[in-house]
Amino acid sequence: MGILVALGRLRLKCRTLLSVSAIAAYLPATPAIPQIDLLNAPLEIVRFGETDTLRDIVAEHLSDPDLWPNVLALNGIASPADLVPGVELKMPVMQVRAADNALLASLKAIQLATAEGARIFAPIEIGSAIENRDTAVLRREVGEWAQVVDFAGTATDYANEALDISIAQRDRSAEAVVSDVHGSVEGRAPAEPRWSGRELDDVLVEFERLRTLSDSTTQITFRDLSRLRLNPNSNATIQRMRSDPLTGGEVTKVSLVNGDFYALLNQLSDKTSFEIEVPGVETTTNSADFWIKNDRSGARFVNYDEPELEIVRGGDRIRLGENEGVVLTGARAERAEVLNAPRLSGPVLGDILYSGDVPLNWDDFDGAEAYWLEVAVDPGFNHMQVSEWGISDSAFLTTALPPARYFWRVAALDRLGLPGQWSKPRDFTVRVDTTPPFLTLLSPASGAMSSAPTIEILGATESDAILLLNGEALAVDRDGSFVTRLALAPGTNVIELLATDAAGNQTTRRHEVIYRPSAAVEITLADTIPRMMDALATRSADLSVFAQTNAQPGSDVVVRGADEMVVVRTEVQNDGTLTFTVPVLETPTSYRIEVLSPDGTVEGKAEFRALRDQVAPEITFDLPPPRATGEPVLELTGQVPEAVTLSLADRPIGLSDGRFEAVVDLAPGVNAFDLVATDAVGNVSVARLRTVYDIDPPDILRVDLGRPSGRFGPIEIEVEARDASGILQAAPYLIEVGGAEREGFLRCDATTGLCRASLPAEPGDLRLIEVSIEDYAGNVAFE
Repeated sequence: MGILVALGRLRLKCRTLLSVSAIAAYLPATPAIPQIDLLNAPLEIVRFGETDTLRDIVAEHLSDPDLWPNVLALNGIASPADLVPGVELKMPVMQVRAADNALLASLKAIQLATAEGARIFAPIEIGSAIENRDTAVLRREVGEWAQVVDFAGTATDYANEALDISIAQRDRSAEAVVSDVHGSVEGRAPAEPRWSGRELDDVLVEFERLRTLSDSTTQITFRDLSRLRLNPNSNATIQRMRSDPLTGGEVTKVSLVNGDFYALLNQLSDKTSFEIEVPGVETTTNSADFWIKNDRSGARFVNYDEPELEIVRGGDRIRLGENEGVVLTGARAERAEVLNAPRLSGPVLGDILYSGDVPLNWDDFDGAEAYWLEVAVDPGFNHMQVSEWGISDSAFLTTALPPARYFWRVAALDRLGLPGQWSKPRDFTVRVDTTPPFLTLLSPASGAMSSAPTIEILGATESDAILLLNGEALAVDRDGSFVTRLALAPGTNVIELLATDAAGNQTTRRHEVIYRPSAAVEITLADTIPRMMDALATRSADLSVFAQTNAQPGSDVVVRGADEMVVVRTEVQNDGTLTFTVPVLETPTSYRIEVLSPDGTVEGKAEFRALRDQVAPEITFDLPPPRATGEPVLELTGQVPEAVTLSLADRPIGLSDGRFEAVVDLAPGVNAFDLVATDAVGNVSVARLRTVYDIDPPDILRVDLGRPSGRFGPIEIEVEARDASGILQAAPYLIEVGGAEREGFLRCDATTGLCRASLPAEPGDLRLIEVSIEDYAGNVAFE
């Protein structure tokens, strides 16, 4: 054994100096370890045949069909749909063999160490071995073969060291270890003043107490791998763990204060006695499989093994055979055959699930009052994840199970509260998969046009994906390919594919295809576009053109100039409209609209001319509007040939062949108006009109008649007047000079309102006979 210990330590500390084969030479009994040079072996070339599938060919050469993604990645192939007969695939046959041999060797080393008590005597080393092997398994899934061998080799080294330690410790005093903790578990060693938490791999000694809280379980593993599992709200004391160093015989005694536990004893060990004590009751057993519960209602015992379970209470002895139970309450003892195992119904054996919320179902069992469910991460139920007692229905939903492989079983509880036989365990796997499935739509291309009423849909996805085409299920071949035909409706057709993998991840692809049946195409320019003679017109340098057509929506449209060059490309809208912009000049420019078929031929065309117009319409009056008038209305006539609208004082004025006639009511005083003309493209002309409506004669403020230079000087006449519309420039007068009449006209200044006239000197007396002042409205004032 000293050689084994030395070599075990040498393996762990000197892995970089000694090859695996060299150590194996000293340990011929250990599992075979793969040779590292296999990793450098050349890849094998395999031809993909007509009848081959990817999974089958991978299974044939690599013994694992699930390695197909690694083969695709190794060969640089994106999708199984890209595989065609005749393709040569590189296969890592020797590399996979080296990795699998290394994994097998590590598993055997771990099992050998565990059988020798490594979980008790070398928990850190065996834990490291398991951890490294788990890592090697993960590396295998991604095809990192060298790392698989490396981690598996490390696992083997740790397992061998755990084996050496366990062998060296087999002659120590007996101890137990906490081999599983689920929830809150507390312990109290003899030297501890109070309860404290217990963790995985904690060592337990004699007279140590252990208790589980609500929704908690723990497992105690003894040196010979016998196990006791304490269920929720249980309290037990390890009263005695003795070992005879001469014979190797052991004595273990456990006291159950309250709660329940399930025992699986190792009958292949040298253990000589295992005793269970319940207050007032003692048991000794050769059974390796039994259950005990103690609470206020009494004690319950069930034996599941062929050897008997012996119960002693007072002077009474009760022997329980296989699948027998008893309930001790007071002085009573009620025996019963326990119920048979229920049948599990779902999930199915080996099912892979992608959610930690797993619905577990089993068949209703006749005579069952409730059920006991256990879920563990190992087939021996050493590492519990769920332990539910008293389930009333034949179903249970787990919550938030982390990714792992799980095993579950159910026992039926009878009217006495005795658990029946366990069902045959089933396994399922919870995986985390957030990668959407690959999905490719090879045909048709998005935006394709078709003149046929149906079109072929061709593509590929993952072979196990559920595929929907526009909401309808579409069959997928074994290699993931799919093909079908889809009926088209005139216009735009949507092709939407939805692939959903087993984990619920989804990938969508959406293409649009335009179906345009052949038909005579007409194009009509909108009447709303301004026109000048036979040309479309605009004020800007670009003309926006609107048209309507009966062509299929999505049809390609080109607009060509006079030089046949394409000026604009567009397409027919869903409502059959066309909209585009072309450049324009002051002189007419010719254009042609062409609607094209999917193959590029012209289905319909229309021609037009366009020009730019920036000249405002010219307003011409037949007679100029008067400055002032005494009439209550103003009549305006004239013409504006280019205008399409005319307004006076914001009131529309009718046009007839470019001529207009308007009558405007006047208000006393100043009347101002705007006559606004607008042509078809929006050019605007404005004629501003101002007319005074005046019905009052001018006010004569003063009249002066005299000889300012003296009695022999010239005669001067001066009149001052005021009027709203202004006075005329000439005002007639009549005066008398020395008895003789003289007449003439005063010259008036409309701005100042002064009217003046000068006469030669003439003797005689002066007298004003009459002077009249007239305004522009025709009103006259006399003096």
